[in-house]
Amino acid sequence: MFNHARTLLMNIDGSNGVFNDYPGDELIPESYQQLELPTYLDVFRSRLFGASPDRGMLNYRAAQLLTMIEATELQQFVLELDSRITYSSHPRQLALPTTFQPRIRSYGTSSTDILTVIGKPISPDVTGITRYDFELTISGSTLEIQRLSPPVQSKSELIELTDGLSQAITLPLSGYKVRVNTDTDGLQWRIDGFLRPTADLNSIERNLHSVGEPYLLELFGTQDTEPFNTFRNCWKNHPEFVYRLGGLVLAMIYRTEEIRNA
Repeated sequence: MFNHARTLLMNIDGSNGVFNDYPGDELIPESYQQLELPTYLDVFRSRLFGASPDRGMLNYRAAQLLTMIEATELQQFVLELDSRITYSSHPRQLALPTTFQPRIRSYGTSSTDILTVIGKPISPDVTGITRYDFELTISGSTLEIQRLSPPVQSKSELIELTDGLSQAITLPLSGYKVRVNTDTDGLQWRIDGFLRPTADLNSIERNLHSVGEPYLLELFGTQDTEPFNTFRNCWKNHPEFVYRLGGLVLAMIYRTEEIRNA
């Protein structure tokens, strides 16, 4: 089952299945095709999801935003699009405690061949890229690192063992580093997981206030028409941030619906 407001907010191609390994994933109808959005909507989306959001970021932030709206009277505008609510925060967790911890799998190694992940994960809020997936292979005295998740890249690091332990070697665009205690040729590891978004909704709402007035006029319109008049009043005048942010997000959803129906 899927919810139409969530589908519009996500705005990615649908499929006939759920990506179970992605936090907060839900069905998007297979018939839905990603819409090409105008610049003003892309500007607002980048403030919510990051510059190049992946499915993990879209899932996470959409769940936060829609459960926030669900707690207000603005929920009626979601229900007017689709009465089927799939994203409620009540029945299940958005993510398990282990979701944002690196998962390590080894191939062809023994108990004496150890890889350790160290470091602090970076925040994905600016880029919108939460997913990381690395394949690490010992090749001679070199550690070959391939980033398999976008943005795909590869690099090589010469392994320098001191008392059997290598120097810290960076995993690109993750904040993590690894150390290995072997130089046995051909050993391989796979490290994957998600970076947890760190920006809270209060800070996102404050950041949105720096968006230029021309973009706001395109979003809310210049005519006194509903429901955009209500959305505009919430954004500009409501004393509570949940209504301000909720009004703006709903305006984005309803403008996306207009484009879909055009």
